[in-house]
Amino acid sequence: MDVIIGAGISGLVAATTRESVVLEEQHEVGGVYLVDEVSNIKIPGLPPFVEREKEILEIFPSAVIDELSLIVETVDDIHLKEKVCQRCLSLPSWLRPRKVLMIRNMSELFNSLKSKVKIIRGYPVKISGNVLFSNRAPLEFKTLVNTGSRQRLDRIIGINENLDSIGCLIVTFTADKGLHSWDVLEYGKSSTIFSHIFRLNLSDELDVYYVYSFYNKNKLPDVERVMQDLKRAGVVVRQNIYSMRAKYIQECILMGEKRKERPQYVRDCGRLGLWENLSLSDAIGSALEC
Repeated sequence: MDVIIGAGISGLVAATTRESVVLEEQHEVGGVYLVDEVSNIKIPGLPPFVEREKEILEIFPSAVIDELSLIVETVDDIHLKEKVCQRCLSLPSWLRPRKVLMIRNMSELFNSLKSKVKIIRGYPVKISGNVLFSNRAPLEFKTLVNTGSRQRLDRIIGINENLDSIGCLIVTFTADKGLHSWDVLEYGKSSTIFSHIFRLNLSDELDVYYVYSFYNKNKLPDVERVMQDLKRAGVVVRQNIYSMRAKYIQECILMGEKRKERPQYVRDCGRLGLWENLSLSDAIGSALEC
């Protein structure tokens, strides 16, 4: 039997293709796309955009998919990349969507995947031979499929790779419809801490906004500063907000140099396992082929 690290979408998809058990330390599955219900709206942790139907329909034939042609407004494009990631050659494609498909029933997708796999709560501590020792119990494996942080697994198995990342704070809020005509706001001005906003139509009454603020390690942006900048930029004021949540993702934009050599028992999949800035479609595709 294989052991899969991580119950994000890549881990769950990989688990459906083999006899396996999934090790996940969080109480809920879904990873960065974990769905919360806020103001009676089911809101995924990130905008559920894909470029193709193929992978989604393969894992979830009941997916409800809408085609979107996003209206993008850009302010100070010259300084946008530098504001987000000075060390990146270019920004990830998922930050600059134009024509995409949106999955409307991510919650049902996760419930479907979760019903097909076995999940054990815990996190990896060490590996000896073909046994992974978690904080809960040892797990024997034939193949160790890693869809979690490659950096973290490297530390456990004693591999030194030159990997780095940029973190992001994502503030998500619901507000009245019709505040803006754009679907994506790219904001390169240095006067604000945020750089990207996605506006999604997930309900008949309210719009959902995802506000991205990127940061280097140990320089966490402040949620209150984000809210002040949103007001200053004319995006929204608190009186128009019905609900809000915020989360930090430490490994948001991935970079660095990977070693080609990996232990024979390890198979890396998904965005974090491969340590590549994959879109949702490509992350699912890599898990299907893993």
